[in-house]
Amino acid sequence: MKTSIKILSGLTFLGLLLATAKVKSQGIDDALRFSEHQASGSARVMGIGGSQTAIGGDVSNIHGNPAGLGFFRKSEFSFTASYGNLQSRSTFLNQIQEDNTGNFALPNLSIVLSNMKDPLNRDKWRGHTFGISINRSHSLNRNFGYTSSRSGNSSLLDYYVNDYTNFGEPPLGDPAGLPLDVEIIEINSDNTFEKSDYAIGNPFQSELIENEGSRSQVTFSFGGNYDNKLFVGAAVGITSINFRSFKTYKESFIDESDIKALDYELRENLYQNGTGINLNLGMIYKPIDELNLGVSFRSPTWSRFEDEFDADLYAQFYDIEGDPEFENYETSDIYISTINLRSPMKISGGATFFFQKNGFITADVDYLDYSTMHFSSPDFSLDNANQEVNQFAEKVINYRIGGEYRFDIFRIRAGTGFYGDPLDEPDRDRSRIQYTGGIGVRLPKMYIDFGLVHSQFDSYYFSYPTADPNFVDNKQTTGFLTFGFNF
Repeated sequence: MKTSIKILSGLTFLGLLLATAKVKSQGIDDALRFSEHQASGSARVMGIGGSQTAIGGDVSNIHGNPAGLGFFRKSEFSFTASYGNLQSRSTFLNQIQEDNTGNFALPNLSIVLSNMKDPLNRDKWRGHTFGISINRSHSLNRNFGYTSSRSGNSSLLDYYVNDYTNFGEPPLGDPAGLPLDVEIIEINSDNTFEKSDYAIGNPFQSELIENEGSRSQVTFSFGGNYDNKLFVGAAVGITSINFRSFKTYKESFIDESDIKALDYELRENLYQNGTGINLNLGMIYKPIDELNLGVSFRSPTWSRFEDEFDADLYAQFYDIEGDPEFENYETSDIYISTINLRSPMKISGGATFFFQKNGFITADVDYLDYSTMHFSSPDFSLDNANQEVNQFAEKVINYRIGGEYRFDIFRIRAGTGFYGDPLDEPDRDRSRIQYTGGIGVRLPKMYIDFGLVHSQFDSYYFSYPTADPNFVDNKQTTGFLTFGFNF
């Protein structure tokens, strides 16, 4: 049993990507985990589809468009609680499995300190506002998988045999070498590789993927008000990510016409923790009282994260009567590496039209180019991962639209949003659509808002590059409750 810890070398990392990465685009998956954009913030903003580029006076401006802080007239403290449920419906070999993942969180905590001048003061600069927020932009909690009662069209062992044939035997302790360690793949006397003679035919397959974690940002933001016409702002964001993934993959070989059978279970453990930094600039202009025009620019996020990976494999060998003959178990070394990632910049534009004091309609558009994501590492070359990003990642346009109707102290909200597919792959669409709604109450010293977001998106999972596809239909519903206090 191997338990040592190693810094991942370039050669070993290449072998790891080729031989053990069961997801087709591991580099891209890691990049998108740190980079993919979705609107986040208070229950009010989430209730109007996530639109916030041309809306002022909401705590979401701290990390969204900081120019909106110039609209504040009073200081404010708020916090938001949420509960969401993600339903994943997997289809593998025409068999369906449903998994549900619940998640309670406090996705936003904000304070706004406003310093506005007296109305009698004739200075064109009417005041400024400083804001700090802790905002969870993404929940990474997700469980899904499949269990098949039909034999697959291939085996992971065939994939390993092909890799060993092309690239040779992995170093001792490498996760890629576990099938050799437990003897489900054997080395012949002529140094060729083949599956164990217990692995007969095509196997029954199953896999469970358990993901946990979140992506968050602490933002320090400043906004100013010039003559109640032009609002400008700037912000610095410090991002953090904490992610854990546990994959349990199983194959069972059963052939009653022979005298042998085999079960094995491969467990892969991935831990990622890191921080990053970005800058955000914004502006909102009011050509007339009824109209806001907003624009914001968020720089690329420069992140560094620690990546820790290990695996273990358990194999049990049977005779025709179903009795165990022997079993083998091995663990890999723990591989630790440091990786730098540059996420894409984001440019947003928006407009809000007000119906006097009766409400408003607002819309946003985002532009991101995911092909500009870039990896580097002080430990090894990541040219292959960057080539993969350049090949599959693409530019996207996101849009959001929403509105609010006001009567007395009450608010009613609705909206929708669309987030483009960051990957360019024929016949696969990962775009996300959201439908939102909400209500709110405004009191002299406090407010309460509730927002509800329903999202739908498809994803595609391959246990290994030559595996049968696992199509996953995802539906997520999340409720947000914000309490705010003026002072």
